[in-house]
Amino acid sequence: MNQTSPSAFIFDLDGTLVDALPDIRANINRALKSLGYERTLSLEETRPHVGGGAQKLAASVLGKPLDDPDTMALYHAFADIYAEHPADFSRPFPGVMETLDALKARGIPMACVTAKPAKARVQVLDALGLTPYLTLALSPEDGFAKKPAPDMLLECCRVMDVSPDRTAMVGDTRFDIEAGFNAGCSVVCYCEHGYQPLPAEFEGRVVRLKRFDELLRCLDDEET
Repeated sequence: MNQTSPSAFIFDLDGTLVDALPDIRANINRALKSLGYERTLSLEETRPHVGGGAQKLAASVLGKPLDDPDTMALYHAFADIYAEHPADFSRPFPGVMETLDALKARGIPMACVTAKPAKARVQVLDALGLTPYLTLALSPEDGFAKKPAPDMLLECCRVMDVSPDRTAMVGDTRFDIEAGFNAGCSVVCYCEHGYQPLPAEFEGRVVRLKRFDELLRCLDDEET
């Protein structure tokens, strides 16, 4: 993978650490119903809309601009409902907890950067037992530009006291990959279990993970 072993890891949340699609689907359907829409999305109909945050999700579902009043109404309804149902169905992907245990045992700092609203992020990380592994977790609501801007990643590196060129970014969408490159991360990993296909222009430039525990190969001394 990369000749320099990362000294820290930054993870996306939904589609990377956690399979949140069932909760996203349930909550967007609740939000649609609360606003009088008769539309109901299946899991597969929800998947293409995921990635980029709740406001983008609302805009994509409705096929309207980000700042359209209908988009904003659905976004706020979704965010409020998500706060009440943050992790009814969400679970860590296979291999996530074991991999985090292995990284923690090596004393490697970890952080999470997500487009999920801050309150829901805290609730999901707490509910699924992920919080103790993380030095820091950030959402745009904490005062940072959304991915693909590097701001959240750079703040994580600052708090972890590790330079970006010794840090690996792990995600499942274009936004995650571009944020990793924009921040100057030494390794950018793409999780195949996520919600978006790998854009063709990144083929060969990222580490593809068929299984999450393959991430440990990034460590020079990992025995596989």
